[in-house]
Amino acid sequence: MTHLRACFLLLFLLFAPAAGAQRVGVVLSGGGAKGLYHIGVIKALEENGIPIDYISGTSMGSIIGGLYAIGMTPEQMETEFKSQQIHNWLTGTIENKYKYYFKQMDRTPAIITLRLDVKNRNRGGKVAQMPTNLVPSNQLDMAFIEYFSGASVACGGDFDSLMIPFRCIATDALNRTEVVHRRGDLGKAIRTSMSIPLVFKPIRTDSMLLYDGGIYNNFPWQVLEEDFAPEVIIGSKCVEGHRNPQDNSLMDQVFALTMMHTDYQLPEGKGIMIDRIFDDVSMLDFTRAEYIIECGYRDALEKMPQIRERIARRISPAEMAARREAFADRIPPLIFDDYAISGLTPAQTQYVKRSLRLDRRKQPRSLYSFQQFRSEYFKILSEGEIESEYPEATFDDTTQHFKLAMTMKTKPSLKLMFGGNISSTALNQAYIGLEYKRIGKSAMSVHLDGSLSPLYASLSLRSRNDFFIGYPFFVEYGLTGSRYNYFRSNYGFLAKGTDLTYSKYRDGYAYAQAGIPVGRQSVLSLQANFGQDAYLYFQRKGYDDTDTLDRTRFYMISSKLELERRSLNYLMYPTRGIHQSISLIYVSGREEFRPGTSGTALGLPTANANRHWFGARFTRTHYFDIKSVKWLSLGYMVDLTLTNHPSFTNEYATNISSPAFQPTPHSKIVYLKELRSDSYLGVGLMPTIEFMPRFYLKLNAYGFLPDNMGRKEEIKQRLRYIFDANLVYQTLVGPVSLSISKYDTKSNNWFLTFNFGYALFSKKGLFY
Repeated sequence: MTHLRACFLLLFLLFAPAAGAQRVGVVLSGGGAKGLYHIGVIKALEENGIPIDYISGTSMGSIIGGLYAIGMTPEQMETEFKSQQIHNWLTGTIENKYKYYFKQMDRTPAIITLRLDVKNRNRGGKVAQMPTNLVPSNQLDMAFIEYFSGASVACGGDFDSLMIPFRCIATDALNRTEVVHRRGDLGKAIRTSMSIPLVFKPIRTDSMLLYDGGIYNNFPWQVLEEDFAPEVIIGSKCVEGHRNPQDNSLMDQVFALTMMHTDYQLPEGKGIMIDRIFDDVSMLDFTRAEYIIECGYRDALEKMPQIRERIARRISPAEMAARREAFADRIPPLIFDDYAISGLTPAQTQYVKRSLRLDRRKQPRSLYSFQQFRSEYFKILSEGEIESEYPEATFDDTTQHFKLAMTMKTKPSLKLMFGGNISSTALNQAYIGLEYKRIGKSAMSVHLDGSLSPLYASLSLRSRNDFFIGYPFFVEYGLTGSRYNYFRSNYGFLAKGTDLTYSKYRDGYAYAQAGIPVGRQSVLSLQANFGQDAYLYFQRKGYDDTDTLDRTRFYMISSKLELERRSLNYLMYPTRGIHQSISLIYVSGREEFRPGTSGTALGLPTANANRHWFGARFTRTHYFDIKSVKWLSLGYMVDLTLTNHPSFTNEYATNISSPAFQPTPHSKIVYLKELRSDSYLGVGLMPTIEFMPRFYLKLNAYGFLPDNMGRKEEIKQRLRYIFDANLVYQTLVGPVSLSISKYDTKSNNWFLTFNFGYALFSKKGLFY
């Protein structure tokens, strides 16, 4: 009898609205970030006891409506959408904790990448493939699996059986028709409803290619009327149909081009509209979540007298809590015991399974959580060579666990990359790169890269093989050549009387390297180089263009053992993460000195000598948040370098071949002899003031204490300073920066530089 009474009570709670007072439906429009307006509206309705018996939505409205339908409170939604997580969803950013540095050790200044599908010319007749969407959708896919997979099981795939009956709308791209989701995979349904054209990848379902529901119907009140016939429909609308798009908003222009006419007029006599037109918020401006939600809350409160007059029935906080608890009890934990991969060759499938490591234990069925799956899934996707459709999680009633079905494919194997740096200095650098990558049971890649600028030029050819023999490891080998021309270059001087050493430096070597991952963000590697360095310089003032530079050649063999960790958020001007390196080196070689004009005038003879030295280095750069101040982050750095670097034939060759302290982008392009030493300690403090996401002021102050500037001198006399300030905006294709730098050297100069793009340099044969 107890169970029977409980069933009757549950039925009463579910169907009481139909038997008595008015039934209420709520419809939520699309609108991108503006759709956070709905959270404030729902919050106000719930605080005033206004029942929501049915809910429908499109695009962002489908996300808000779906989360509410599975029992998430407005306060929980508000917390979620104010967090960094929403930024990751809508930019496709994979958090640093998921990235796999073992697969991302190569850094290039590429801005544009074209993939050449040379093996599959019949695939649509395309050879060069451009991205089909601006934002990778994998973060969004994972969020929907996490939030909605268990709820899909709890409702049995019937959206009428959610805590609140729910509908969402998608668009059939081929037939230009509306698709109403009433049942099935809840997360996938909502994902199709907000597949904004050009922004997110569309979803294929039952042979249909589904896009954002806002294309066809951005305010789906009609489905509430057809399926539930509520007595009252409350509309929450945050957009204006068919208005002129903003010139500087890509999202507004996409919607203006793709959206059909939407009927925003609720049925006469039963509709109550809560709306606002946001002229000061763009479609992706999620940084203003608090403001948008508050607007919805205030607007709903203004309409509350009218709403309360029309709707007599009330629902108490205790009743809502009981409904949420009852539905939550039906949601199974997101635990997986099996997965299947389709779309790849057998060898590629084996490669992915080894990379995912989800079945690395020997039991017939290894259990793993959603967090474990997400971590390994992002690891393989962050490699950039494999893409995945929306993973489908299905529940097995027998095992009471979920199964995953993943459809994957490899991206075209050949990449053509263009990039470099536009600068107010001599570092106007052009870059072109070619990469071929083949994935089978192991991964093999070949890279050809070239950079050219008045200051710096390089050319490298390298090949890497990744293996799995009980444990992953790589072997890499290649040739690298680079040239630095510090002779009468433009560095952005703001003062006269410069005293920089005029020199040229050439570095060429062959190398072999092997390494293994140490955790997610660290790699232990061993490298050996064989090649030569050439140093060209004047040893006195008063030269002209007809003079010949003195030349030192150093034929060397060098090796380095390094444990490196990297998790910085940007290639240049980082504001979060860590870069740490602990290394040991050994260098042995033969120096050959040939005097030029100045050396001959000084009476210097030709000289040859053997040189060798050991070195050890510890560097750490760490950026972290200041929790009490949202707009401020702080960083520090330590660089301790110890070597017994010998004296070469003259002080110029000795200085050029010595380790250099170069903590900033500008310090890497200017030759300052005072910032080089056989051993030194460098420290830095780097606060960052953030004006908005990706736009910030980065301040840097460094101290440099060398060991070779006369050890009998006081520390105060040997100590040098660097001050550096960078105003940075990180665009989608690279950083734009305006920088001012000051070095505490004899030249006593300030430097002002503008850069757009990436100014990156090859590793040197002497390591440091």
